Amino acid sequence: MTHRNRLLAGALALALLAGACGGDDDDSATPSGGDEETPAAADPARCPVDELEQVDQPVTITMWHAMTSVNAEELEAMATEYNAAQDRVRVELVFTGSYDETFERYRTSATGQSAPDVVQLEETTLQQVIDSETAVPAAACIEAAGYDTSDHLPAVLAEFTVEDVLWPMPFNISTPILYFSANRFQAAGLDPAAPPATLDELLEASRAIVSSGVSPQAFSLETQAWYVEQWFNTAGEPVVDQRNGRDGRATEALLDGETGQQVFEWLATMIEERLVLDVGRNPSGSDHFFAIAGNQASMTIGSSAALGGVYDALATNPGLEEEVGLGVGPLPGPTGGGVVPGGAALWLVDRGEPVRVAAAWDWVSWLNEPEQQARWHGATGYIPIRSSAVELPEVQQLWAERPGFEIAYRQVAESANETGGPVIGGYPGFRDAIEGGIERLVQQGADIASLLPDIDAEATAAIEDYNQLVGG
Repeated sequence: MTHRNRLLAGALALALLAGACGGDDDDSATPSGGDEETPAAADPARCPVDELEQVDQPVTITMWHAMTSVNAEELEAMATEYNAAQDRVRVELVFTGSYDETFERYRTSATGQSAPDVVQLEETTLQQVIDSETAVPAAACIEAAGYDTSDHLPAVLAEFTVEDVLWPMPFNISTPILYFSANRFQAAGLDPAAPPATLDELLEASRAIVSSGVSPQAFSLETQAWYVEQWFNTAGEPVVDQRNGRDGRATEALLDGETGQQVFEWLATMIEERLVLDVGRNPSGSDHFFAIAGNQASMTIGSSAALGGVYDALATNPGLEEEVGLGVGPLPGPTGGGVVPGGAALWLVDRGEPVRVAAAWDWVSWLNEPEQQARWHGATGYIPIRSSAVELPEVQQLWAERPGFEIAYRQVAESANETGGPVIGGYPGFRDAIEGGIERLVQQGADIASLLPDIDAEATAAIEDYNQLVGG
């Protein structure tokens, strides 16, 4: 990470702490009922859900979100339905730009009446929002309401849990999956029903595609640190210490080890054999898919959140659909662990008004009901986070028509990963170190023996800079 980027990350951390809105101090809170097993942050007194029983007029709350297009339309429709179904809470949705823009606005507005009651933020902000002390943990509301989470996917809950406390409530969840052209697989002598499941199998499939001439390159690569993190997850290895920052504050990266060597050596082989089409950091978010549509490559890795858009694009272009033949498979990678979900969750903001926290919890828990999760899945492509949701007829019909959705869901539901991804305060710099390393490998053919230690040192510096600023 550059010195300038470390300064920006540090400034962000300081501003977050300075903008904390006076919520309860986690260290001084005590569990109600004398339950010593309940972490202090999950004290049910922090989420007085019974406050709504005392209201004589609806409590109006604001939710900031980053949804656009069809996703935004569906969220608006769900808010309208919720508002009409009961008379205690009224939800007002406010679009606040991208995830980064939403976080920046939240960072600068976390004090006073300008703050929202619910804010939708990516999983990468987990440590920074915890440090800001601006939110009531979802775990406190779960304790207060006696809310049953046994139907929620364990990997999803684990992703947003730090030191045994579930902080935000999961909502729009995605996972990286393999997209490929089933027709080109067949032309290359590969079985579309058995896509590559490991990095070694992905290498062999790539060789078969290029040698057969079905596409000039086999694999369309976007420079994404998320995929490297996921490959560590599927190997059952953490990318930072303290069990990926789940048992305590992370202090160093663990990228320069056996798993890192395996991942980067695989990538180096793919590059050396000219099997990779590099689309860079892919700011459009779609260049890796266009490469398959234009027959520049036959495979790529991308977020399952794009599945709905890909299916829709092919449905409106029958010629392209017939040419490509969409195939979807689980993320290939090292074996031994499982993927962890990405996406965003809903934070309950502590504005010092208990009734607003209760109202926010009522709305957020409604969004998590199986019926809403099934509806959200069908309209957007995000995976359901409740196992009972997939038993509903509308989900079963969707999966019959678009089987890629089931593959994405099963990958998370059946994940053996019980830890969750890395919890890092200096996440932007951490990822910048990884992505810069991938760029050096792709563009310069950097030597892995020196590249990995450099990546590890830069990623660790990002973590240390943040921790020093927040006193961690």
